[in-house]
Amino acid sequence: MEGHSRHGLNYLKLYVYNILFAGGRLASCCAPNTVLMQWSKLLQLLTVFLGFTFCLYILYWLSGPDERLHLPRQLEDLKELAILAEDYKVNRPVYTLVLLVSVYIYKQSFAIPGSFLLNLLSGALYGLKGFPLVSFLSAVGATHCYILSKYFGRDTLKTYFPDRIQYFNKLVEQNRHSGLFRFLISLRLFPMTPNWLINMASPIVGVPIIPFFFSVFFGLMPYNYITVQAGEILRSLESASDVISYKTMLVLGVVAVLNFAPVLHKKYKSKFS
Repeated sequence: MEGHSRHGLNYLKLYVYNILFAGGRLASCCAPNTVLMQWSKLLQLLTVFLGFTFCLYILYWLSGPDERLHLPRQLEDLKELAILAEDYKVNRPVYTLVLLVSVYIYKQSFAIPGSFLLNLLSGALYGLKGFPLVSFLSAVGATHCYILSKYFGRDTLKTYFPDRIQYFNKLVEQNRHSGLFRFLISLRLFPMTPNWLINMASPIVGVPIIPFFFSVFFGLMPYNYITVQAGEILRSLESASDVISYKTMLVLGVVAVLNFAPVLHKKYKSKFS
C-alpha cells in the first residue's frame, strides 16, 4: 500500500507545482502590480486546496488510518477497493458515505480526474440509489469549481486558454437570450465535452450560478445513470469501454442534439420569416 500513499503525495506535489508554475507564467507576461495581485490569488487558491486536502486526510486518519483506503487509479484497482468499501459500508455506514461524498466533491472542486471511477464505486456500494447521490455531488463539486475559478482563476485561465475562453464566450452570448439553460445542458449531455473547462470558464463568461448548477445536475444525469448502473456489475467489467461504448456515445450525442433542436428551430424560423 506504500505505492498508493506515494501516488497520492505525487498528485499533491503536482497540483501545487501547477499552481506555482501558473504564477510564474503570469509574472512573465503581466505588469508588476497585476503580478502581485495574481500571485496573491494563486496563493489563496493554494491555501484553500491545502485546507481541503488536510480535511480529507483527517477523514482518512479516522479510518485507523487504514492504508488499504486510497484513490482508485484504474478499473482493477477499483474492484479491490469496492470489496473493502462494501465491508466499511456494513460496519461503518455513515463514515463510508461521508468519505465518498468528501472525496467526490474534492475531486470535482479542483478538477482532478476520477469521477468516472467514483460513479462506478457508488453504483457498486448503493446500486441505483447512488444515481441521485452522484448527480447531486456532480453539481455541488462543479459549482465549487465555478466559485474557485470566479475568485482565483480568471487571469490564469485567460493566459493559458485565451482561444477557448473566447470561443466559449461567443457561444454563450449567442444563446444567452434564446435558451442559455438548454444550451448548457446540451454541453453536459455529451461526455466528451471538457467539463472541467466549462466549470472554470462559466463564471468568466458570465454564466449565472443557479442555471449553471442545475445544468450540471440535469445535464449529467444520463452519463451518471449509465456509470452508476455499470457499477452494480463492477466485478464483470474488463475496461472503461464496457461502460462508455461507441453506441452509448452515439445515443448521448443524439439526446444532446434533440435537446437543442427547439432552440435551433426557433432561431432559424425567426431568421427566415
